[in-house]
Order: sequence, then C-alpha cells, then structure tokens
Amino acid sequence: MAASPYAYSATPTRNPFVYLRAVWRLIRRDPETTTKEAGIVELGFARSKLGRRFARWEEVADHLRRDARTAPALAARKPFGPIVLSDLAKLPEGTVGRVFADHCQARGIDPNLVYVPPDDEIGWILNHMYQTHDIWHVVTGWGNDLAGEVGLGGFYAAQFGNSAFFGYMLALVNLNVIMRRGDLGVVFEAFAAGYQTGKRTQPLFGLDWDALFEVPIDELRERLEVDRSDIVGEGVRAAA
Repeated sequence: MAASPYAYSATPTRNPFVYLRAVWRLIRRDPETTTKEAGIVELGFARSKLGRRFARWEEVADHLRRDARTAPALAARKPFGPIVLSDLAKLPEGTVGRVFADHCQARGIDPNLVYVPPDDEIGWILNHMYQTHDIWHVVTGWGNDLAGEVGLGGFYAAQFGNSAFFGYMLALVNLNVIMRRGDLGVVFEAFAAGYQTGKRTQPLFGLDWDALFEVPIDELRERLEVDRSDIVGEGVRAAA
C-alpha cells in the first residue's frame, strides 16, 4: 500500500508528561472526542512493566505459535499497513475493504492511529493488533462505542486463549469504565458476549488482510464463522 503517516507512535508513551496529559484529557473531556488520548493510555499500559506482567505477551505468543492456524503468520511477521482508505474506497461495494473504508470515513476513524516498532516478536504482535484493530471491528460487527470496544476486548481474550491475557483485557475494561464513565452492567454484558463469540469464530489474528480486502464481507464472515447475533451497543451494520 502507499505510504500514509501514523497519527501516533509508541515513542511518546516514554514521556510521562505526555501520558499523564492524555489521562487528564480523558477524565476531563467528552470520551467521544478523545480517541487519540485513549490510544496513548492503552498503549502506554500495554507496553509498561505492569501491562506486560498482566498480559504475559510471551504466553500469548506461545498460544499463537501452537495453533496451526496462526503459527505461520507469527513465523513470517509480514509487514502490514499503513492503510490507505482512499484506495479501499475504490473497491466494489460490499467488499471487506470498501465496507471498512466507508465505516471509517463515516465515523472519522483513523485506522493508522498507532504504530509500535515491530522490532521483535512481541512488538510485531502488538503492532499487528493495533494495525488491524478497526478491521476486526467491522468484520466481527462490534461497534466503536464503549460497548463495542469492550465486546471486541472480550473477543480478543477468547481468541488469544490465555488466562493472563484475559485478566489483562479485564484491566483494560476497568480502565475504559473509569476513563469513559461507562455503565458497568452494559460493559460486562458486552465483554461476556464478545468472549463467547470469539470462542466460536475462526482466528482473525495474522490474516492477510491485503489479500482479503477484495473479498465480499458476507463471504468472509461466513468463512470465519462470525456470529453477530449477540452484539451489544450500536454494532456495525451489515452494510456498515
């Protein structure tokens, strides 16, 4: 794909003042206008010693390596992105890329918000997660509201099959509840539903999205056994 700048890299999280300012803005401002700050806070937590201890990324890597469906992607560590929405918007209606581009453009979503240097295996896993995060939203049907973010968090926890990572995602859920002032009942309903659908769905991690952007989204959802019947919150419409 053609070059497109990332809105935010992992480097600023090393500056505690940038991190604290992001936390302050999340607390003080409308949660719907603080996407970049949320990215800073979440990525800062993911890359911190505490976040690494919670997630145990090495165990996540082991799980992906043991699964024959995800092991090839982890071994190859193929580069992906940045995503150029203007290119995807030219694809036929109903394709994964076109639906994704329409979804992002309609909601003002920047799919290139975060970049983590993929210098090692863990860095590549984190970077791939953030690069494909909004694609997962569209394919799974989980929206970009708080319930959707939490539901997709539950989906991640199921797909990565690691008890420590499950705890890590719950920690992020609690962080979201505090920062975005969410309804606890809705949040945990979404997390539970996301976890159950993630268990039933084929692995999304490591898929070659460049090759899948031209596939009809309904066909891909059927191929991956995506069940959208239990979506909590706004969700992503079939035509997105």
